[in-house]
Amino acid sequence: MHRRKIIAILLAIVAAGCTPEGPVTEGTDDEKEVVVDPTPEPEPEPEPEPEPEPEPEPEKGMATVYINTPNSCAIEHKSSWVEGATIYLTREDGSSEKLGYTDIRLRGNTTRWYDKKPYALKLAEKAEILGMPASRRWNLLANWMDRTLLRNDVAFEIARRCPGLPWTPRGEFVELVLNGKALGNYYLCEKIKIAGNRVDISDDGFIIELDTYYDENWKFYSSRGLPVMFKEPDDDVMTEATFNSFRDWFNGVESLLQNPSDGAWREYIDADSFIDFWFVQELTGNWEPNHPKSCYMYKDVEGPIFAGPVWDFDWETFKKNETYLKDKDSLWYGALFKDPWFVARVKERWEAQKADFATIPEYINARAVQIRDSAMKNSAKWPISQNVNGDEKLSWEQAVARLRSAYSDRYNVVDKAIAAL
Repeated sequence: MHRRKIIAILLAIVAAGCTPEGPVTEGTDDEKEVVVDPTPEPEPEPEPEPEPEPEPEPEKGMATVYINTPNSCAIEHKSSWVEGATIYLTREDGSSEKLGYTDIRLRGNTTRWYDKKPYALKLAEKAEILGMPASRRWNLLANWMDRTLLRNDVAFEIARRCPGLPWTPRGEFVELVLNGKALGNYYLCEKIKIAGNRVDISDDGFIIELDTYYDENWKFYSSRGLPVMFKEPDDDVMTEATFNSFRDWFNGVESLLQNPSDGAWREYIDADSFIDFWFVQELTGNWEPNHPKSCYMYKDVEGPIFAGPVWDFDWETFKKNETYLKDKDSLWYGALFKDPWFVARVKERWEAQKADFATIPEYINARAVQIRDSAMKNSAKWPISQNVNGDEKLSWEQAVARLRSAYSDRYNVVDKAIAAL
């Protein structure tokens, strides 16, 4: 009987449109008091934290460099550094090494505008990297427009075989992971700077770059129209007096080239470095000395000026069917080749060095084997939208074969042309 009364009451409540758990209204229609159940609403279940994305696996047979900027800050400028990034690497054998902290920025006059960005690094402390001597300053070249990825490295190897070029940037191919994102194959190499293990001159010496981009603070056009920019001394060290003194000295050397056959220039220009620098430009088919672009020279406080170090070979180099000397009238060479002594010296050095140049195709093969898997993935990740080297529409393996063949052809062209000088 008692149970029946309870059921009847519940049915009446449901019929009135309420449930025992819901709000109940009391009073007349004109004055209703809402009574709220004091039982609190249950807290919603917290959403699970998203699983962190795993770091990309390093490419087999390749070292991998990992860089993480504070709060994954984007790197967007050449003129300012993103400071305090962490950097470490894993080697081919799986071992790893922390390199501490680095500042990082974009680099390159043209290449920084491409989708695959090149970077400059400034480590907090000097570090030896992948067997290269310790330094704070390094570059990560993207090689975006080079289907083979090999052009800069091969050109540097040609230069390393030249006794007149005592230092050429060393470099190694790596995979780059930036803020957890795999960016593909990069060339980690030394920056051109004055140091005992790089351009080995005194701290008071000079490194200049001849480049029509003409974007440094200390710069001048020479008496022969060359765009001369100071890379070192640094801006905050250079003085007006030092600048004027060097400019006057440089223009004075150019005045001696008005009559090159009298040989007066030889006291002020290191002939062997200029000859070997020219060999590298001609063997790679590099047109840029004619602008000029990316052409370096250096000079200690006393003594002559030297050509080099060589730099920048990813644009219109190692091309097929080029049957002429491309740089014989570039920079100061138009005047130097008018001196019979210089011509004889070019022939002499070519005969002494050409056997070393002849084996560059074997070097290309060895480097290609080393980077093959990484390079093919890089080609898929970074398609090339320009046509500057003539191999952009080829597969990576076809492009490497073409590079090797183009070099062999070019070697024969240079050999015959020098013999005919």
